[in-house]
Amino acid sequence: MFGPKNNKLGNSIERFDTIIGQSLRVEGNLLVSQAIRVDGYVNGNIFQADSETATVAVAEGAMVIGDVRASHVIISGRLKGNIFSTARVEILKTAEIEGDIIFGSVGIEVGARVTGKLSPIETTEQENAAVQLIAQTTQQITL
Repeated sequence: MFGPKNNKLGNSIERFDTIIGQSLRVEGNLLVSQAIRVDGYVNGNIFQADSETATVAVAEGAMVIGDVRASHVIISGRLKGNIFSTARVEILKTAEIEGDIIFGSVGIEVGARVTGKLSPIETTEQENAAVQLIAQTTQQITL
């Protein structure tokens, strides 16, 4: 009953297709189709491509200023922006988040700091509304 748990936060993905290194600074929006890990600095939104399932991870010591939209989001660094996730959000103990979080499921380790609202996706209507909002934002970005 109180033995070790197999579902540890942050250990759910082992391979990242793209890594933004510690010495890299990105100014602009990113559109991802698989898994990306940010170890450096991103000043822009990170969005999952349409009809894809992506993972976005912000590592300890990394900073993202912008919104994150992906099926799976893992935060152990700093994020100033909102998170939209239809699946799972993992917030590790070293995370600092300033923004609202819309999620399918969420895990938060003791020590994480979140300033904002946490809102579960309770209905298909809410999920569709979140997807439409993100699509509008993506259109504005590409114009």
